[in-house]
Amino acid sequence: MEDKQNNPSNALRKYGKYSSVVFQMLFIIGISFWGGHQLDLYFETGSNVLVLVIGLSGLCLSLYTTLKRLEILNKEEENEKQK
Repeated sequence: MEDKQNNPSNALRKYGKYSSVVFQMLFIIGISFWGGHQLDLYFETGSNVLVLVIGLSGLCLSLYTTLKRLEILNKEEENEKQK
């Protein structure tokens, strides 16, 4: 039998899972700051209030989703180790 821990494809899967979490976080933050900027331009506020409010809200949302996703990934790894 092949050892699952030393399998190179298993390491690539782990790398893929964790890198997808990073890209998801960057996407949420980027969309929220871009959306705030677009709303500032649309409403002609003259300042970057909406950029900051929506951008920081997106930052909080991305941190929350990242922590939840990492919790799920850690549980999956623990279940795989127990098998």
